[in-house]
Amino acid sequence: MFRKPVAFGIAAGLALAAMVLTYASRRAAPLSARRAGPVLADCDGALEQLVIHYVPEAADIVTEAYCGFLSALPAEVTVHVVCPDAAAFDALRRAAGPVACTLRAVPTGHPMTTWSRDRWLSLSPPAGGHPVTLLTPRAEKAAAIWPERGGDRLTAGDIARTLGPDRAVATRSDLLFDGGDFVADDRCVFVTPSVAERNIQHTVADRSELVRALERELGRKVVLLDEAPPYHAGMFMMAAGDGVMLVGDPSLGREILGRSLPPGVMPPGADYTPRTQRLFDAVARRCAAEGYRVVRIPTVSGTDGRTYLTYLNVILDSRSGRRTVYMPVYRGAESLNKAAQEVWQDAGWEVRPVDCTASYVHFGSLRCLVNVLSRSG
Repeated sequence: MFRKPVAFGIAAGLALAAMVLTYASRRAAPLSARRAGPVLADCDGALEQLVIHYVPEAADIVTEAYCGFLSALPAEVTVHVVCPDAAAFDALRRAAGPVACTLRAVPTGHPMTTWSRDRWLSLSPPAGGHPVTLLTPRAEKAAAIWPERGGDRLTAGDIARTLGPDRAVATRSDLLFDGGDFVADDRCVFVTPSVAERNIQHTVADRSELVRALERELGRKVVLLDEAPPYHAGMFMMAAGDGVMLVGDPSLGREILGRSLPPGVMPPGADYTPRTQRLFDAVARRCAAEGYRVVRIPTVSGTDGRTYLTYLNVILDSRSGRRTVYMPVYRGAESLNKAAQEVWQDAGWEVRPVDCTASYVHFGSLRCLVNVLSRSG
């Protein structure tokens, strides 16, 4: 009478042991052993495949930015639209109108948010090989109580299944992060202090172990910032190639816009405090210490620490000797838009403005909405 329970217990024990061994080997093996290359640089190579999220409930937030961005992309680019169902994809395609790029649906069948960047980091394939690896965080913030964020945890797998194992695979990191916590070029990956706050004494013992884990997974030198403005890295810094790093400067924003902001611009109010200026300046000093030529660009951060008039939350494309920056702009801040455009032009980039007025007040701009899956060249 005990034979079946005993057999079941033995089988369950063996299965559990196999799971533990698999998990342990996955933790121990560097990503290079799993045939993943380094994390994609933000400023190098031609855009090839992009990913955006679209949910009809967020149409008022994202449609204007998506339409402006998609209509400006060249025909060589494919944009994978992660969406709950085919109806959502059709709605975005109608709103976008005629575009040169190719739009492809990735229907998920589950709730999700409209923010693509934070869901994963793209690791390039080995030289001359396939597939791209989507490195996802260990967990999503608030996933247990926020169904859409819980669904976000699945979207990398949705993309990998849609594209097929020869083109993309999804793997889960043992670390906690948002994809927006990183800015990379071909030399370094700059990482926001929040990654240290979320991981030290939770997933790793100390700072040095965190840096080693990040370098093992990302395949580049990691610069873990000690001080930085709150929120994601693309709000206050961006690699511009050739050893140049653009870093935001609230003092320039104040000089251009003044203390009295135009009506409707920066609803929380501008933060021009010495403490906030010091955090931006700390990023600039750290970049300079790493050997970068630092260029400052006007920026205005909100008193809530999450709303930014930023021109660093960009998508960069370098093809056929031509460098293009898709740069967010904001209605009511035309003088700031113009000054930022001149900074990017002086750095050698042709500017394509994308109106992000509707999205920045929801704590995200262009780079928050668009994730780069692969580049060529």
